[in-house]
Amino acid sequence: MRRTLCIFIACACSLLLSAQRVLYIGDSVTDGGWGRSGGSALPSEKRNHSDLNHVYGHSYMMLCAAHYQSLLPYGGQEFLNRGISGNTLGDLEARWEKDVLAIQPDILSVLIGTNDVGEWMKDHTSDKGFDYHDWDTRYRALLNSSKAQNGDIKLILCTPFVSTATSTERQQMTNKLSAIVRQIAKDEHAVCVPFDSLFNQLQRCQPNNRYWIWDGIHPTAAGHQQMADLWICKATEAGLLLSGRDNRVTIPVSRQQLEQSPEGPFEATWKSLEQNYRTPEWFKDAKFGIFIHWGLYSVPASGSEWYPKHMYNAMSRDHQQRWGKQSQFGYKDFIPLFKAEKFDAKAWAELFRKAGARYVIPTAEHHDGFAMYDSRLTRWNAKQMGPKRDVIGELAEAVRGEGMKFGVSNHRIENWDFMYPDKLPKDSTDLFLPEYAEFYGPPQHPTQQSGMGPKAMPAAVRGGATEAVINEAAEEGRHPQSDAFLNEWQLRTMEIIDKYQPDLLYFDNGINYRSLDPWKLRLARYYYNSAYQWHKEVSIQSKSQAYLAGSIIDFERESRAPRKPYGRYWQVDDPIGNKFGYIEGLKLQNADGIIRNLVDNVACGGNLCLNVSPKSDGTIPEDQQQVLLKIGEWLQTYGEGIYGTRPYKTAIEGNMRLTCKDGFIYAFVLRWDGKPFTIQCLDSSKVKAVTCLADGRKVRIKKQADGLRIEATMPNATDPVVCFKVKVRP
Repeated sequence: MRRTLCIFIACACSLLLSAQRVLYIGDSVTDGGWGRSGGSALPSEKRNHSDLNHVYGHSYMMLCAAHYQSLLPYGGQEFLNRGISGNTLGDLEARWEKDVLAIQPDILSVLIGTNDVGEWMKDHTSDKGFDYHDWDTRYRALLNSSKAQNGDIKLILCTPFVSTATSTERQQMTNKLSAIVRQIAKDEHAVCVPFDSLFNQLQRCQPNNRYWIWDGIHPTAAGHQQMADLWICKATEAGLLLSGRDNRVTIPVSRQQLEQSPEGPFEATWKSLEQNYRTPEWFKDAKFGIFIHWGLYSVPASGSEWYPKHMYNAMSRDHQQRWGKQSQFGYKDFIPLFKAEKFDAKAWAELFRKAGARYVIPTAEHHDGFAMYDSRLTRWNAKQMGPKRDVIGELAEAVRGEGMKFGVSNHRIENWDFMYPDKLPKDSTDLFLPEYAEFYGPPQHPTQQSGMGPKAMPAAVRGGATEAVINEAAEEGRHPQSDAFLNEWQLRTMEIIDKYQPDLLYFDNGINYRSLDPWKLRLARYYYNSAYQWHKEVSIQSKSQAYLAGSIIDFERESRAPRKPYGRYWQVDDPIGNKFGYIEGLKLQNADGIIRNLVDNVACGGNLCLNVSPKSDGTIPEDQQQVLLKIGEWLQTYGEGIYGTRPYKTAIEGNMRLTCKDGFIYAFVLRWDGKPFTIQCLDSSKVKAVTCLADGRKVRIKKQADGLRIEATMPNATDPVVCFKVKVRP
């Protein structure tokens, strides 16, 4: 008992020694009536500083203070409110010395700008004449005065906002001030809290136009709660307050290790990637690849490859009924059951070649954190545990032995908070036991932005978030992972690069945050300069705008595939079944549909990477094999119009898809009825001959003013897509 008390006191003293003074300054939105019960704009010295009912005010600031002080009662943080109704930037200047400099905060949060616009609009109908440069300069001067006093001060800059119910002119002017605050935050390496983006997203889905902001500028209670959640998220993710610290177990990584790179032309900048990267020609020619999701999750074969997350969350009861309580049988206990006793890398590679694939990408590590390769950085890998085989190494040798390119996918960055139990008590699982921390992490509590990648606010998602909204979330959001975790992620990925020299390096949505650019750019430099030394053409594959340059864009599932040339080269990764990982009762796509998707993608300038789902014993189920072989048979006949081609200037015409190479145009007809048809986009005067690839025979044609008439007939046409090879004059 005495030992426990001593530890408690020691912890409390430690927290008190690191106490922080957090100051919020701004206008009425921050004010919330602190130190008073009326609505007057009293100066700070005339307010009641001892009345605990009003010391913080009824605002987002109060909710932030309540969060931290209830979470860490011995944390020693001191929260101070200096928001005053009606304040403009000029008002802040007048009271900065007594309300900021005299207080000497460790963390300073500023929200100003709304009233600057309001005051201006009283006498003007537009922003013509408003000096944005002067506003910018004065704002920076205030921050500089605080930094001169305390070089270690941490800044949190909040963007001003107004309701979409206000005038267009007021919205536009407020948006310009928000943009200035963003730039200042970027220049000052400050945390930016994008309240304008928050309310823009929230107002896309609201019961009425006064739900979040009741009078055009003042948030409702619900709005203040959303503001507090976002502020806390940004501060916590930036590690500015005590609750932002994590207990994640990581290996030490030096700055020298992070900055190392083989000699080569690539630097860790976007400009360097733009100047030096080229999409590999072999990839543009390949068109069809195989993706593989295989790991511990294939043992329970239930739900999906996300079973390690769901067994502690939505599927917790199912897991308990089948395997036992999570404290007694956790995810780690699937490792000895993952034997892969029938795994034959050479047989897999032969099957993929027969399917017509030109490259193969197995998952080196999925979100679960179990490495499928021989690693010196973690003992939780398939070489030392489970099958006790270097799965990635065996596949690399077998795939390349069949003449195909070999890539790997790495999803480790998503492991940060992936398996956190939202509802199960921590002590009812094995996730937080110290003896398994190297494997589980332990998983971190999810914040507003997930380790799985940027996401729009829930209200925006419910309202049908567009791609632009998701990209905005990537720009505004900050990754939740600690620097230590990301440093280890970089080092582990570099180990994979060195060990297997992959031709492709695939990443999932977890790397999409702009704030991860330093790690992504260092990794790109290391990978591409390594390939420069290997004398190989290689490429990163990533989603959305994760890489602004230097990667192949990947779209997950055919429903997201572009249906016109995209600008950058791309691929779709699509599962052969309704899940990526193997589950019992996996429902497969039919080969005909997959073939049509392949043709669609190739015609529009992309590839198809079809995912297969092996069982835990290392076998690829027979029904999946049959689908693959049928695709291979079709490619044996029609592959000439697929491999090595480029999109024709008219990619899609009705039920036709067109590609071209070496003076030929390939017209693919989807679901052909076996009757003559016309290709209107072709200049028939330049056509020399047409051949049907199904049998290699020339077909009769008729050159018409409205295009080229193909007089071919095939009463019993059964192929999902038939291709006609058109010879044209230059």
